[in-house]
Amino acid sequence: MTRLPASFTSLYRLFLRATSTSVLHHTLATKNLRHLWRSSFHDATKVIHNLQREPPPPPAVKEELESWLSIWNDRVDNTLALLHNSSHTRGLPHQLTRNLAFLVHHEYQRVSEIKYPAWNPQLPADSKEYQIRAPAKPRTETRRDAMKAISDRALSAVSKAVRMAEGRDGIVLGSMTVKGKLKRNV
Repeated sequence: MTRLPASFTSLYRLFLRATSTSVLHHTLATKNLRHLWRSSFHDATKVIHNLQREPPPPPAVKEELESWLSIWNDRVDNTLALLHNSSHTRGLPHQLTRNLAFLVHHEYQRVSEIKYPAWNPQLPADSKEYQIRAPAKPRTETRRDAMKAISDRALSAVSKAVRMAEGRDGIVLGSMTVKGKLKRNV
């Protein structure tokens, strides 16, 4: 596989440093923010590798990939400006990055409560032990279902707000991968 351009790797390193300074070098918040934006950079590396591939892609595909990469570069520049403002002020940009880190952390906690079965080499692949069991319903299941519905509606509203902010301001607010599943826009 070909190496990534030096400009891209320096942009990624700058982005890593900016995420750390935007949350005042708090280790957990830095880790969460880096994980949030990692998939965006992964998508960009796929596009760069497709452009560098031999034989080169057809002109129409190449033009489309270059257009996507140009738009992505502008959005990342705007996101870097947001992270820079977040590191120097304690206003809205700082609150935004801090709250994004909290959202990622709590989503990990929520998803990590799901118990997945461990692989046993003596069992066949379609064994009943590999089926994820539904947890026993508590007595207050109606209350729990109501709380889950409220939580889903709240996350849906946050997701819509994130998409609107990304579209209006031309920034990238990231996406999460939890246990192998991609979740866009927190």
